[in-house]
Amino acid sequence: MLESFACRHAVAGALAGVALLSAAARAASGSEWLSSTQGPSPIVTAKSGTGTAQATATAKVTSDSIQTFCGDQAGQGDPAQARSAIDACAKQQRSELGKTYTIQADCTAGKLQPLDGATYVLDGLWDNSDVGAGRTRWRGPSGVVGRDSASGGLALSQQWEVLCPGRVSASVISKARSLSPSGVAGGTGGAATPAAPASVCNGDPNCTEVAAFGASVVEFRASLQGNYKTLTVTLRFQNKLSRPLILGYIPASGGATDDRGNRYIVRDQDTRGIGYIHGRGNVDDKFQIAPGQTADARFLLIWGGQQLFGNTFDLDLTVREIVPAGNGQSTLGPEYPLQIVGLVDGAKAGAPVAQAGGASPSGTAAPAAAPDTTSSTGMSPPAPAAPSAPASPLGLPTTAAVPGTGGARCAAGTSCYDAGSFTVTVMNTAAAVSGRNLVVRFGVRVKNQTTQPLVLAYKGGSNAAVDEQGNSYGWGRPGSADASAQGIGTLQANRIDPQFQVAAGATRDAQFLLTRFDTSNRPAGKSFTLDTVLVELRAANAQQWQKVREYPVHLPAVGAGTVPAVGQGPQSPNDGVKQASDLLKGLLGK
Repeated sequence: MLESFACRHAVAGALAGVALLSAAARAASGSEWLSSTQGPSPIVTAKSGTGTAQATATAKVTSDSIQTFCGDQAGQGDPAQARSAIDACAKQQRSELGKTYTIQADCTAGKLQPLDGATYVLDGLWDNSDVGAGRTRWRGPSGVVGRDSASGGLALSQQWEVLCPGRVSASVISKARSLSPSGVAGGTGGAATPAAPASVCNGDPNCTEVAAFGASVVEFRASLQGNYKTLTVTLRFQNKLSRPLILGYIPASGGATDDRGNRYIVRDQDTRGIGYIHGRGNVDDKFQIAPGQTADARFLLIWGGQQLFGNTFDLDLTVREIVPAGNGQSTLGPEYPLQIVGLVDGAKAGAPVAQAGGASPSGTAAPAAAPDTTSSTGMSPPAPAAPSAPASPLGLPTTAAVPGTGGARCAAGTSCYDAGSFTVTVMNTAAAVSGRNLVVRFGVRVKNQTTQPLVLAYKGGSNAAVDEQGNSYGWGRPGSADASAQGIGTLQANRIDPQFQVAAGATRDAQFLLTRFDTSNRPAGKSFTLDTVLVELRAANAQQWQKVREYPVHLPAVGAGTVPAVGQGPQSPNDGVKQASDLLKGLLGK
């Protein structure tokens, strides 16, 4: 058989450009095969139980398998060089000739045991943001297998299609998600799978992980914004590797589905903290995570339908690893489709989650259920008001910060975010109503946690807040200039204001003003969660500054206080308008 291969190889080598039997040609020849990314793809010799729970295929490595594999490795270049490369490859692969492999699948439950001997479970279908759209996506012992060539996810898809041809039903995908993949089975001849890094999710339903990192929900909020239902999710990525990790978000890959079947789409232009990957030629590598460290990214999702919206959401999006290649260049590594199911307004990793049947996560008896007081709009009812805090220096009612999940450097009892090199703490909030609008002021304090000077700027257009009733607050009206930041410079397009410079170990204060327009149809909120983006700056030279990294800052609900309203206490309507005007002037510092 090797002599036969040598003869065919000599003939092929004489052809211009070395015409090789590619995967497409192999399919056209009528021979069924099993795609392999690690060596020659074996030709199918027998099949049984196709489409059933016991589908099996046997395949054998032939001379055609080796010829195709070595031809693909050699590529199309100078014929003499290609022939030499094929000769060297054929010698290396000679031991594979005649090897037989068996693959198995349960087509009714979405389970596959492919060429490598491990067991994979169906994780859904690939989106259309890259190759393989609509084909099966697989989850193995180390997480979801990317569809890039290095990961081999589409090779698994092809092997599944040999055993289980046809459309994959939603019921099969649902069954597969309750299964667990396993490592390499004994006796298959495959290499042992290295132990995966320790889990960072520890079974938390508001967290998902792959071999390289875990992604946990810092906070998930559902709110109304005009005629739109919006979802805001901040994800915290933790590097599980012993080397730095760089990730990028694949635009158009993110979305969420609620329990009424409505589909929410990630508004890519409002993604914060993480860079985009637009093919191989346009890669933003700013989202870098040191070993064992974390970094946050924020995503905004929108649905504009007129039907009833749901209260439970399944989130899915895709990130991909960016691998430095030296000299300022990079290549793309494995792709990671992520999914977190069953999210509700206010969800966050580490919070108790109600289990089916009333069982608590710990297995102890669950507390008695509270009466269902959800409003007819589908939003959660207002939280009980906390005692008012002392008045602010402007004479406005303020709200003291309540405990937040900020990080190791955040003091207990504060609403604080730990970015590593600095912390941000909400010192006070104040609110004022004027006409049909509500303005909220957040006073924040930034502390430089490093031994070097720190320069930050506010990223224009990134300020957003939500109250306990699901109302959204923004930096201003679309099309207007963003003037919501005070005491800190604003970064707009290529305009950089480096005025906010903090000495090593020092603190500096800033304020953010956010507005909810047209509040007439919903009650005023009393507890506010702030999301903003701060950008670290570095001096490129005496006149120019450059952006180092974005930090999506999430500051959880900061308590409750009294919200002044027009007409509350004054003797006449004119007095009410003047009172509201004075409050707004105080908030705006005018």
